[in-house]
Amino acid sequence: MGAIHGALDKVTRPPVLSIFAILFGVLTALLGLSYVLSLAGPVSEKNEVVPGDYMAFETGAVLLAEGRGPDLYDLDVQKTTQDRLAGMPLANWQPYVNPPLLAILLRPFVGLPYVQGFWVYAAAMVVAGILGSLALATLVPALARTPIERVTVALLALAFHPIARTTFGGQNTVLTWALVTGSLWALVRGRRVLAGVLVGLLSYKPQYVPFLALALLLTRAWTTLAVAAAVTLVHYALGALLLSPDWPLRMLAAMRAYRPMEWHDNVKTHFSLVPFFDYAVGGAAGRALAALAALAVLGALFVSLRRVRDVRLVWALCLVAGMLLSPHLQYYDFGVLVLPVAIGLDALARRGTPATLPLRLVVAVIYVGYPWFYLYADRIGFQPLTLWTIAIFAWLCALAAATRSERRAQPQAL
Repeated sequence: MGAIHGALDKVTRPPVLSIFAILFGVLTALLGLSYVLSLAGPVSEKNEVVPGDYMAFETGAVLLAEGRGPDLYDLDVQKTTQDRLAGMPLANWQPYVNPPLLAILLRPFVGLPYVQGFWVYAAAMVVAGILGSLALATLVPALARTPIERVTVALLALAFHPIARTTFGGQNTVLTWALVTGSLWALVRGRRVLAGVLVGLLSYKPQYVPFLALALLLTRAWTTLAVAAAVTLVHYALGALLLSPDWPLRMLAAMRAYRPMEWHDNVKTHFSLVPFFDYAVGGAAGRALAALAALAVLGALFVSLRRVRDVRLVWALCLVAGMLLSPHLQYYDFGVLVLPVAIGLDALARRGTPATLPLRLVVAVIYVGYPWFYLYADRIGFQPLTLWTIAIFAWLCALAAATRSERRAQPQAL
């Protein structure tokens, strides 16, 4: 047992962990690049739209480029446009039901052929991922004390399956993660205006904004909060100009129309509380349990935030609580949790009590086993990623309980 313990201890810390991170990171990058370059068109040989949600983003950008912004949230118009882009009628398709910001940003590239447009998008996601990983390594100085440890943290984050998958697979989770991480980095560095801009850009994924705004409020980051609000208003104004002033209502109507179809096909791959209980229990009992669980999360968050003095831990707690209460989180959004887990491990190291071997093994199991966890929902009747997210939140709450009680969290430079 001693030999096994020693071996596991070595493989879950540098330098062995660093070697794994480098090899795994290079392999992931090569596989991702190979996939991106292998694409020949919008539809695969199996008549499936590729890659990921990019077709939906492209659909939104095309409608704006064609001057049909007011029709952006008309699902029938979207379906017709997407069939045209695919060159064939699509039995399964993904509508654009995001705020207009992503479509606005992709609009200049509509003139490119579909695959070349995706290459531009994938390159932008790679840049976002690299910047996010560099910010992460800076945010956890006790965890990444040396250059090789910083490289280890950055590469492990980039190679984590849901981050890598969304970098090369046409989704936008890596962008969300980079904005959440980058805004925290800017905040602790005292770059409050930049932090506000990055939080405001997160309005393209509005479910993340309320709890991060709460974190800014609790840390009394008034400038950042004001800038984030201003950027969000600019986002709305651009949408009003290119779509119509009531675009948020149209978007919500499109989401309501699409939700039953999406819920039927994908509820088992969501990992926030409402879909978890809807899938695992269902009916009125499921809704009641979801409401009770949501109240428990809010109560634990309220109690924990009263004890926290480090803005990073405030950010992590608010982020995970917001994810648990989000109405829509697909399995690949699990990648965003890289940030709060790293913050928690760094908090332990800064207290002089580095992560124990059992904790490192749990993190390793989540890291390596993620691709299989969410697929087991069909077999076990619930989404296991939800339980991992709840466990991460409970762990962060326990870390908060171990800190000195302080009623207000203040931003601190690293």
